[in-house]
Amino acid sequence: MVGFLEIRKLQKIKGGSFTLSIPKKWVDQRKLKGGQQMVISEEDDGSLNIYPVTTPSEKPLRATLHLEESPDIKALEYNVATYYIQGADRIDIISKKIIPAEQKRKLKFFRLSMPGVEVSEEGANKISYQALIDPAAFRLESLLSKTSAFSLHLQEDAVNSVMNWNFPLAREVIERSGEALRHYRLTIRQVALASISKTIAKEIGVINCRECVTFALMARDLSRLVYHCSQIARHVLALEHKKKVSRGILSLMEALSELVYTMQKDAVQSFLDKDTRLAVQVLLRMSDARKKEEDLLKEVIAKVKDIDTAVTMGLIGRDLRRIAGYSVAIADDGMNRVLTPSLV
Repeated sequence: MVGFLEIRKLQKIKGGSFTLSIPKKWVDQRKLKGGQQMVISEEDDGSLNIYPVTTPSEKPLRATLHLEESPDIKALEYNVATYYIQGADRIDIISKKIIPAEQKRKLKFFRLSMPGVEVSEEGANKISYQALIDPAAFRLESLLSKTSAFSLHLQEDAVNSVMNWNFPLAREVIERSGEALRHYRLTIRQVALASISKTIAKEIGVINCRECVTFALMARDLSRLVYHCSQIARHVLALEHKKKVSRGILSLMEALSELVYTMQKDAVQSFLDKDTRLAVQVLLRMSDARKKEEDLLKEVIAKVKDIDTAVTMGLIGRDLRRIAGYSVAIADDGMNRVLTPSLV
């Protein structure tokens, strides 16, 4: 969520370097001081992220992985990501032998999938990740709001790709869905840190352990929305060499997508605003979503002669209905956030 937007000039200084002043409001909000170390990381699109180096008040969390115990690179990456999600500040990968250059290259590249992580140490038989991100810089509600906006755009573009038989757009949706995974990992990391530190919990907007659980559930359900949006795009690619379906079928799909889009948007809003009435409205729309999926499937069966195309269109409708289902789950998360019993 963007707090402000300013345009500032890049200043060239002696020696050929450049400087850019940081807004005072941003510095004051984070209680930073002159001399504070800052991390600047480059994203795939060329943009830069700036955040303060962590100065933890809690004891740093460390993890060590032995390469021989996880020779498969994917399993090793999965372990690293899990330790990151669980709040590890430093993750060491060590080997009894020299780590092959290609394997090390993949491990160094993998850090990009974990926001705020850099390679802090590297040797012939060792590579270390360091989380330099300050937990206080990312409030949970802001992260969830950003992930939701990301998911809404993905759904919109995924459906547009099938409405217009636009296969380059479908590929772009699949590529973009990877960024949502980064947000998910950071969000769950924040939840994990809040669960073990009252100080961090307060800084990122978590009231108690009960709310911590609802934030975790919300993040998980949002990640499922993103997954099904990317699945729609993958189904679209299966239609690349097929004849475009009729306008009637596309209109039914568009109507289903518009309903699901509204459900997702309202569900997230109900969670953030603690609005139980809006959450109930989302729940009540689920039967309409099922009906629209059934209408789409009946039209596909009746009008599409090519079996592969018919199956694919049915799968797209199913994924839209599942997005509706997870929207209901998010509304349910919001209800559980608000309707908590009190001790008598």
